[in-house]
Amino acid sequence: MAIKYLSSSTSVCVQTDSPINIVGDLHGQFHDLLRFFDQLGQPPQAKFLFLGDYVNKGKFSLEVIVLLLSLMLMYPDSVVLLRGSSECASKCSHYGFKDELIGRFGANSGTSVLVGFLRCFQWLPLAAIVGGKLLCCHGGVSPSFELEPFASGQPETNADLLNNKIERPFELQQFGLACDLLCSDPMKSPARDNFEVSVPEGERLKLNWVTRGRSCSYHFSKEALSEVLRILNLSLLIRGKCHGPDGFNVLLDRRCVALISSTDYLGQKKNNASVLQIDSSNINTRKPGAFFVLCPVKAAAKHLQHLWQSAGEIAGEKK
Repeated sequence: MAIKYLSSSTSVCVQTDSPINIVGDLHGQFHDLLRFFDQLGQPPQAKFLFLGDYVNKGKFSLEVIVLLLSLMLMYPDSVVLLRGSSECASKCSHYGFKDELIGRFGANSGTSVLVGFLRCFQWLPLAAIVGGKLLCCHGGVSPSFELEPFASGQPETNADLLNNKIERPFELQQFGLACDLLCSDPMKSPARDNFEVSVPEGERLKLNWVTRGRSCSYHFSKEALSEVLRILNLSLLIRGKCHGPDGFNVLLDRRCVALISSTDYLGQKKNNASVLQIDSSNINTRKPGAFFVLCPVKAAAKHLQHLWQSAGEIAGEKK
């Protein structure tokens, strides 16, 4: 049912409106998801955009993805799910989701369940534009946006161009526009300071887009991001993949916001989790909303076993 809905009713780039709550990486931390719903409201009364990385690394990936897919099907106007870099075969095999499913269902059934989820992941949208001004994705921008057909297109047609450039179902590749939306990262400082790069005068692309070593995609500079946002007529990039104690980072001359919505990442970071609440009244500024922050809490086993009871209340029958 989820694949049928995603293939027929969504596109690679989704357009949605504010007010909306934007949620970063959850990584199987079901208790954090429920805490956000408890504090911010539940669909359909509250609207949510999720930036991917629902599974892997945490202990309750199955609960997270089943609840979110159910809510997406029940309330498609209130729940938008984007794909993250964790929603691919290689990462699910190496970072915990496959092992979680096999542990719950056995080797044969668990593998079959994983295949079903992977087929669903291949249809998830890769980006969203909120209020015509905010670009939201798991990773970041791509050098492809500085080339044809985007560079000479009209800003209002860029979502259509993006939909035409990427075909679904899609599996993660090492390079390309789709890979960049999932995997690219902002530079922490200018390329000259952080990377060994030899750049002939005039070759600006090589300075502002630096390959991520042996990994896929690119690091992009603040100049690269500013140029892409100018071409697309957008004001801000909102992404997942945040690694910091506060649950969010503001980067690249305040043109990029990164979120993580799972507390105490990997049980080692002791970080907060945050959701960015977008307010329609000031969406055209570089400060479009407020951060709602959760602090880590110790979730005792006796409390975790009741999570599905709370989830059942959220995903109850429509009234």
